[in-house]
Amino acid sequence: MELKINATDIRWWFWAITLVFILAAISGWDPGYYVVMAISAAQVLFFLAQEKSLTAFPSQIRVVYFAFTLFGLWPEVRFFIYIILLLGTIMVTFFGRCSIALVLKHMPWNRGREVRLN
Repeated sequence: MELKINATDIRWWFWAITLVFILAAISGWDPGYYVVMAISAAQVLFFLAQEKSLTAFPSQIRVVYFAFTLFGLWPEVRFFIYIILLLGTIMVTFFGRCSIALVLKHMPWNRGREVRLN
């Protein structure tokens, strides 16, 4: 795998900042969970404005990711879900690989459409 850091792209910064706050949250700073949710909600809005469609592939990724962040509201499972989000966010931030995208591209409504992370 090749390291892919694009510090000139705001979309990369969304992931990088999310990664920092996921680390803070699982390290014990509980407000970090809410910050991650807020950043993820902002990503959904950003991509809705950019793509002008909730069904656009990049928008779908952000909606699913945001849905996963909402597990931060459930104290009993949030640590485990956020560990999974941490691993996925590391892959997106540093390697441009997204497990959510890999799953979504196989969904029936995405057959025959362009699959892209950004």
